[in-house]
Amino acid sequence: MNVIQSFILGLIQGISEFLPISSSGHLSIVGQLMGFDPEADNLLSFNILLHVATLAAVFIVYRKDIWEMVKAFFGMVKDLFTGKGLRLKEFMYRRLIVMLIVATIPATIAAFFLGDIIENPALWQIGIFLIITAILLFLSEKLSGGNTDIEKMSNKRALGVGCFQALGTLPGISRSGSTIVGGLFCGLNKATAVRFSFLMSIPAILGALVLDIKDMITMPSQSLSVLPVVIGMITAAVSGYFAIKFLLKLVEKSKLSYFSIYCVAAGIFAIILNFTI
Repeated sequence: MNVIQSFILGLIQGISEFLPISSSGHLSIVGQLMGFDPEADNLLSFNILLHVATLAAVFIVYRKDIWEMVKAFFGMVKDLFTGKGLRLKEFMYRRLIVMLIVATIPATIAAFFLGDIIENPALWQIGIFLIITAILLFLSEKLSGGNTDIEKMSNKRALGVGCFQALGTLPGISRSGSTIVGGLFCGLNKATAVRFSFLMSIPAILGALVLDIKDMITMPSQSLSVLPVVIGMITAAVSGYFAIKFLLKLVEKSKLSYFSIYCVAAGIFAIILNFTI
């Protein structure tokens, strides 16, 4: 893999991880167009590192929430050891930690049962899932959302959004798109739907990293050069940061359906590509 290829893949990962067009689907399509073996160990390793880089973008944009959750976590541990209990009703960020855990459960179950499709999807499958993403985004135009914010959220609503994230584990179905639509469907206001969606990406990406880290450590002989890796990761982090900022504005203006046209076109392209290469 050369520097130009790593830059392209990093750019695609950063943009498509947060814009509702599916990063896993796009990396598979572009990777095969570049002639990469989708099951190659070095490509798997590179994709993992790109996901870590995009996670850095979430940490930068939502640094206040993350810092408050870190403090809330240690506060919970302290109160548990001193016999005070979790005290969830008193602290919003403690409730947020619990809700993120609850929201992650459906995707964890889905990943266990859908492992083969997630890890080795055919291009025609990615194409179909991209079209499903388009349908979800089109339906988002019909959802104005509710008036529920983070402080008023319940575990039941979090679980509902988590079920949409489980759908987003399929390559071609956008995780960010499905969870934002899920948030609106569950009555969250637009700002909260986006905020909760991106905070949900933290355990989702970390979970995927933990599952794949063994494969990354036990790489046989194929290795990656340092410079392409660095270029790809920096590109993914920077483009991911701006993608988050861009999407925040789009959701407020109810423009998510614009991406539905693109996802239909990309889906059709993937299906055609499946039978031509």
